[in-house]
Amino acid sequence: MSKQILLEGRKLSKTFGRFVALQETDFAIHAGEVHGLCGSNGAGKSTLIKILTGAHRPTGGEVHVNGTLAPAGSPLAMLELGVACIYQHSNLIPALTVLDNVFLGRPPKTKLGFIDATEQRRKAEALLEKYNIDLDLDAQVSTLATVKQKEVEILKALALDAQVILMDEPTAWLSHSEVRKLHDTIARLRALGVGLVYISHVLDEVFQVCDAVTVMRDGAVVWNGSIDEITRPELVDRMVGNDLGEASRSVAAEPRHPKGTGEILLSARDLGMTNTFEDISFDLYKGEILCLTGLIGSKRTELLHSIFGSAKFSAGTLDVLGRSVRYSSPSEAIAAGIGFVPEDRLRDGLLLDHSVSDNLIFAALDKVSRWGFWNNRAVRELTERQIRDLNVKPADGSKIVKRLSGGNQQKVLLGKWLEIEPKILFLDEPTVGVDVGAKAEIYAILRKLRAQGTAILLVSSDMEEVMAIADRIAVMVSGRMTMTCAADDITQEELVLQISGGNK
Repeated sequence: MSKQILLEGRKLSKTFGRFVALQETDFAIHAGEVHGLCGSNGAGKSTLIKILTGAHRPTGGEVHVNGTLAPAGSPLAMLELGVACIYQHSNLIPALTVLDNVFLGRPPKTKLGFIDATEQRRKAEALLEKYNIDLDLDAQVSTLATVKQKEVEILKALALDAQVILMDEPTAWLSHSEVRKLHDTIARLRALGVGLVYISHVLDEVFQVCDAVTVMRDGAVVWNGSIDEITRPELVDRMVGNDLGEASRSVAAEPRHPKGTGEILLSARDLGMTNTFEDISFDLYKGEILCLTGLIGSKRTELLHSIFGSAKFSAGTLDVLGRSVRYSSPSEAIAAGIGFVPEDRLRDGLLLDHSVSDNLIFAALDKVSRWGFWNNRAVRELTERQIRDLNVKPADGSKIVKRLSGGNQQKVLLGKWLEIEPKILFLDEPTVGVDVGAKAEIYAILRKLRAQGTAILLVSSDMEEVMAIADRIAVMVSGRMTMTCAADDITQEELVLQISGGNK
């Protein structure tokens, strides 16, 4: 007997002027089902989700909830019908408690119109018990781990009597242990009949948690069915096409270059930062990719910032290009030939309201100006070259960066740093929220840089990425570097054990 359809889109389409963002699309979510939604950036996933949640009015087609036609283009109506969405970036207010966030804007009221605090707590506690979610209702949200904040957002959706919860990249900033906890919560929701949409670029998770999957490309559904009916290579091919699918699989077959040319460009000895990390020693070689991995919170990012001059190490020594250094600011590190692609491209990396061209020239203003005046021809040539070399889409230097897909934003950020022709390049989680095709392109760029002699230090929590791209691997656990080895000398299973501190 087939399960009840909770949410259904019938022949949905959406156009913006002449641009067709979504072709005629059917999409259905059943009770007690986790349904994966996969596709490259720009495939139409976001447009479909915005129509299903009422954020967009479809150009054509209908949305039905429990078999009944739903109002088009009304987010409030969809919430009232039990359709909620949890986005990649939190919508919670950090300074408020869990309880206040759950009922924000719609607390239960007494007959006199005052907030009924007793009823508010009773409802929240009943939901915690029903769905077996462990949260302190009086805790301030800012004090919670990221996975707990996701659970607050789930509780918020359940307080709306949500029958369908759409999750957009729910594990993008979670550690491995936190991902497992979130998946446990999802399993409990599924067992109680909630329908879930799981939108993710992390294909391992899609195969772990989803019952069914829909694949989109170029605004259309290109495959839909049970997760058991498709293999990972087939899913990749349907997402990005055969050529990029083959490129993404070929990364791991590339020859490794542990210790590169043998020339040390950066050497750290006994680096420490008070209450953060200690006794960090490693070498970074010309023409190699050294991947630094570990659980979120293992202080990998802090280590990079201390070397780059945006934070200060308190102990140890650092040699860069044969000179003993201690940078007092990032500008000194940049002048020495170090580039840094930060973890949060939206907050720390890009000028979101500026053009692609503005972002590409930002770190290399000396190349496009003289005596304080712009050389417009130099700006144009630099922009066109980087757009071509990085395959930025659309190929328009005047395009505002915040309007690009995540993968193309990341390529622009990478291009900004490539313009200084760095001898050493740091990258912190460079492919978070980036689709399979854009990942393959970014990996190709990094391999090209390595071949040109750039020393690359890449922080990543993605074990598949580490095993695919690294020449050597270093592991950090609780502020200490516990292991360094050639990538060919360790399996992924052994690496997972190492990053967990040796405990399964």
